[in-house]
Amino acid sequence: MCGITASIALVGRQDASPKGGDPLSNAVWAESLSQQLANSLATIHHRGPDSNSKWISHDGLVGLGNTRLQINDLTPTGEQPFRNSDQTITAVVNGEIYNHEALRQEILDKTNYTFRGRSDCECVLALYEHYGVSFLSKLNGEYAFCIYDSRKQIVLAAKDRSGVKPLYWTVTGERLLIASEAKALQPLGWKAEWDIRSLRDAGWNTEDRTLFRGLEKAIIEHRSEEEMIGGLRTRLLEAVRIRLQADVPVGVYLSGGIDSSVIAGMAKHLLDSGQAKLGSEGDEQKLTCLSLSFAKGSGYDESGKSPPECSLGVKFHKVVVDEEQLAADFEEATWFCEQHYFELGFVAKHTLSRFTKDVGLKVVLNGQGADEFLGGYPTYLADFLSEPDQSWSQNELGEDTRIQKLGEVESALLKPRMSYSPAPAYAEVYDLIPFSTWTKRYGDNDIGVTLAENVDERTREYMRTKWHPLNSALYTWYKCHLPNLLLTCIGDRTEMSNSIEGRTPFLDHHVVEYVNSVPPSLKIKYDTATDKLVEKAILREAAKPFITDELYHRKKQPYASPVVHPVGGPLNRLMSRLITRENVEGLGFLDWNRVDAMVETAFGTQDKAMMGVIFVIAQWVVLSKRFDMPSSRESGMLF
Repeated sequence: MCGITASIALVGRQDASPKGGDPLSNAVWAESLSQQLANSLATIHHRGPDSNSKWISHDGLVGLGNTRLQINDLTPTGEQPFRNSDQTITAVVNGEIYNHEALRQEILDKTNYTFRGRSDCECVLALYEHYGVSFLSKLNGEYAFCIYDSRKQIVLAAKDRSGVKPLYWTVTGERLLIASEAKALQPLGWKAEWDIRSLRDAGWNTEDRTLFRGLEKAIIEHRSEEEMIGGLRTRLLEAVRIRLQADVPVGVYLSGGIDSSVIAGMAKHLLDSGQAKLGSEGDEQKLTCLSLSFAKGSGYDESGKSPPECSLGVKFHKVVVDEEQLAADFEEATWFCEQHYFELGFVAKHTLSRFTKDVGLKVVLNGQGADEFLGGYPTYLADFLSEPDQSWSQNELGEDTRIQKLGEVESALLKPRMSYSPAPAYAEVYDLIPFSTWTKRYGDNDIGVTLAENVDERTREYMRTKWHPLNSALYTWYKCHLPNLLLTCIGDRTEMSNSIEGRTPFLDHHVVEYVNSVPPSLKIKYDTATDKLVEKAILREAAKPFITDELYHRKKQPYASPVVHPVGGPLNRLMSRLITRENVEGLGFLDWNRVDAMVETAFGTQDKAMMGVIFVIAQWVVLSKRFDMPSSRESGMLF
């Protein structure tokens, strides 16, 4: 048993030297840190009265200390900090590792590691050197430790599964501070303040908060960026591999964006390397990709971009969907979807699936779902910037920069949403729907309130007190918009309308669970070189070996179809046929006096949001007729 303390300068974020005056030399800086560590250890002398010692890196930026209560190996060989043979890894450990003898033998059987003594705690260093961070699952005991790997520039801090041994951390200035007790952080520069909210709501008793503002019980991210990128790459490759298995040909929907291109690139890699096969043994093993294209000048044509199929070397089919085709398939696609969508992407997807069937495919992989849990939409930027990400010490987004960027993003969000997407936002469309006055008895059509109330109270509490705002937003999209809107209207319903099975590697639960565990600052990452925020950063890095450099840098372009269309064209005629007084009044819940001029206004002014409204109303008309639904006119009944 013992106590530990650590101070790690967050090099790479800003100058780690003390502020004010000229930077101190390494020797003076190390001497200052040495005194701080000594004072820190003195505050927890009760945890280890038998001895204490410390280690400081040659540049004076990292220091680890230990105060020891001798239990195992009472000789000097049990003194800490522990260091490996080439002096690149240093560790301080508190606690007992009960299976240390078996672990010691395992290391001796597999490596040439030379143990310095018989301390149970030394096996933590040996296991890390051999297995990396995956060694944690091997430990059986009550422990807390801090490891510094100078080769990989990794700091790993962890405690036992039940939290028997304490471990506290905070970021003060440009230093990450870690200790067995909060008091040991004060000599290192931490200033204690009451966390009133934690006091009032007992967060100190139920979560990772403490009584002190900004001080957390240890849950800081211990993996390196490279390890987390590799972890996602491995899981996503496996998700693609198992989804290529079928006794029929399998294709990939390739939109030209990064998500579907990642799937296509990984699929081709697996096929070329013999790790996967398509269909039965006699089938041609060349990947087939299919894509949608809209007319030039529509705002949705990607012909100016480098086609990803050129570098992939796959069989490729492109389906061109014009306005006439959208009008022809509108009613049929609405019937299959069984709900409305605010633009015509669902119609185009129905058309694409019909073509997919015609070329002889029954199974297609797609790139759906990545944006919803990897932070792919521009609206996530405000959530990401609204609070610091304290879970990852390698985060290079400084506090001043975060606040500046938040202001920029909030200003951009006040502008029309068309600034980042040619299509209107769903909320913009819904706000303009002319519901009859009597429907207000059911409440206002406030999508935000409905969304919030759909989240259970336990989850809302996590959002208020525990989760980073980005993770809260991702959870909401993943649980609400993704399954109820996107995976329905431009997923399963419009794929199965033509007997096509869509497979979604990004939504493999192993992939989702893994991404949920990575810090927000790897989902959306601040690039110091360009002074920009990069969405889906960890995916871009994980996918880099399988996509072109252009795709690696490509910005998000939401999937959507053209929204504005000419007066007198096929869609204008279709909307005029569907949106009549008889049909609208037959619905019973819309105000015809306000609907009356909408078709003419939408096509005449090319108003995108208004166009979305008439598409929605037209779909309601189609559904009411196809399902032979009675009118919902005002009555005395509320339910």
